[in-house]
Amino acid sequence: MKKYVGTKIIEATEMNRGDYNKYRGWTIPENENPEDEGFLVKYSDGYESWSPKKQFEEAYREYDKTRLPSTAVLMQSNDYKERFKAEYLQLVIRYKGLKAMIEKWDKGTLAFNPTCPRSTYNMQINAMSEYIAILEARAVMEDIDLESEVY
Repeated sequence: MKKYVGTKIIEATEMNRGDYNKYRGWTIPENENPEDEGFLVKYSDGYESWSPKKQFEEAYREYDKTRLPSTAVLMQSNDYKERFKAEYLQLVIRYKGLKAMIEKWDKGTLAFNPTCPRSTYNMQINAMSEYIAILEARAVMEDIDLESEVY
């Protein structure tokens, strides 16, 4: 078999197997446990299904636009402007993470001891800042809206 990677944004709510079968108006098969934990899953086209809790939690993360997984759908797009926006958003998310780490380091509240010298992190944060500025300039030139919500 071929291998596939799924990238989509879904809606879900916790629902056990028995309640899902009731929701669908089905009789639960005798060989299935109605107490199995899981999720009712709704896709963007309205299709609904049920997923066991373990498989659901391995496949999905709660959507948070400040985290890298939120950019996954844009990364898979055939539209270069959406891929460009994913690149920009990923860089900004990583920049903010590094900046927060450096600020904690400066305050003495960092939970670990960095391996690299501070000068290395300074070079990285400066390069990231310049890269952000370049992408923002390109976005203006190429009419790419970086401010609009992803989802």
